[in-house]
Amino acid sequence: MVDQVSQTGLKDLNMLRFKSVLDAGGSLAKSCRYIVAIRPPTALKTFPRDLHYLCEAADLPGRGFAVSQIRYYGPSQIVPNNTEYQPLNLTFICRADSQERRFFDDWLEFINPTTSFNFEYPNNYYSEIEVYQYQERGGQSGRGVPQISYHWRLNKAWPTLVNDQAVNWSDNEYLKLTVSFAYKYWDRPNLKEPT
Repeated sequence: MVDQVSQTGLKDLNMLRFKSVLDAGGSLAKSCRYIVAIRPPTALKTFPRDLHYLCEAADLPGRGFAVSQIRYYGPSQIVPNNTEYQPLNLTFICRADSQERRFFDDWLEFINPTTSFNFEYPNNYYSEIEVYQYQERGGQSGRGVPQISYHWRLNKAWPTLVNDQAVNWSDNEYLKLTVSFAYKYWDRPNLKEPT
């Protein structure tokens, strides 16, 4: 039966069928169709307006398992023992007034002030970060507001590293800032199953 199905699938392998498979899923997902929204801790007084517009690059969050090798009888096997979430890296375009750098430096300072080096209680510096992936065309007719195709919510997120920024006199590029975030877990709120 499996052999028959695979042979039938191979006979139908052509460009029209390929296009129809893509169209059935809303065409191809584009890496430039996303937005990141950060909900900072309430204790932070400054928050750059429109920060979501300045996020130039992001990693869609990953998930995997830590594993153990066990053996009951016969060959050993690998089994999962813990869920692991990959760090989130966000790269921001910087404006001349350094709002973006100031905001993330303030967040790190709030977590661990240089006046005492005593760490703040985690619930006070946790944040929520939402990442939205959009379809290329909006609405049913291809016009209007872009439709969200996938949505991640990163819970208990906080910056672990504000990366260094290289500057030099021979470069005329705009400044970028990459920030790494840790979080406890991500979920997919309001994710509708495909029909």
